Amino acid sequence: MFKTTNPMRFDLAGGTLDLWPIWSLLGKACTVNVSIGLYTECEIIPFSDSKIEIVSKDFKKEWSFANLSELLSSQDKDLLFYQAHIRHWMPKTGFRISTKSESPIGGGLGGSSSLSVSVYQTFLKWINKNEDIHQIVRACSNIEAFILKTPTGTQDYYGAISTGLNIIDFNFSGVQLTTLTDHKTDLSDKLMLVYTGKSHHSGINNWQVLKKYIDGDQITQKAIESLQKTSQKMKECCLAKKWGEIPSLFAEEYEARLMLADSFVSPEILKLKELADHQGAEGFKICGAGGGGCVGLWVQAGTMPALKKKVQEQGFQVLDVKIL
Repeated sequence: MFKTTNPMRFDLAGGTLDLWPIWSLLGKACTVNVSIGLYTECEIIPFSDSKIEIVSKDFKKEWSFANLSELLSSQDKDLLFYQAHIRHWMPKTGFRISTKSESPIGGGLGGSSSLSVSVYQTFLKWINKNEDIHQIVRACSNIEAFILKTPTGTQDYYGAISTGLNIIDFNFSGVQLTTLTDHKTDLSDKLMLVYTGKSHHSGINNWQVLKKYIDGDQITQKAIESLQKTSQKMKECCLAKKWGEIPSLFAEEYEARLMLADSFVSPEILKLKELADHQGAEGFKICGAGGGGCVGLWVQAGTMPALKKKVQEQGFQVLDVKIL
């Protein structure tokens, strides 16, 4: 049996900038995220015959196939994720693969990317092969783009593999990763994650932004340049451990994202923001590509219990997760 577990991430700044070729056209960019204690898991049990079994614990579904060919020819759309990963490896024998994720559906926490990494690394263990972090990220990003039929960013995969506070720099030479590990208390005391109850679709939002940017839409280009400046400030903030600057940087990014597309906010997000502002939250950060999913609130430690109660009373779900 081979098994892999990986965390998800909360993006502090620079989402969308990790989408090629945006960062290349900018010349350089950075994305900052931190791993959180929500996990994905993959388990593979090899068989001696050709039978293949697939188990999705999240959707409570199971499939069984006589062989690889039968699996890959299936038209069941719920199998697309598994088919894409398995087609990459083309195993010579049968197996049972089971997966699960602790993320709310469409949470904007990089859950699907974390699961891709878990599946990919479990296959690596099975065939006894080593790949470095950049090889794994590149492969998983390409597989997910194939599944979604739209461009994908890469920050989520780094957050899944490299546990800690990740500063991901993109430039003409490639990608450089810096991982900090002395941030846990400072962020844990202030950051509250809330699920809005509405799923988001990052692929659609990313494609809209990318197309407008390349087409020369001036508002989109201005917003992207603003995100670039904010993410650089966030990088410097984290390196210097000036955590008090985070709320203002969240506000900067929020304004830039509002310029990108109306779909980055939703009635649920606006309702939560109004509630958080009224209750004294210092910062408000939409996770991932927005449109739903999760939101991060920056809160004074002493006021967190009261805000948590108010948020839950309004039907939102507070995620009690650890900063890793």
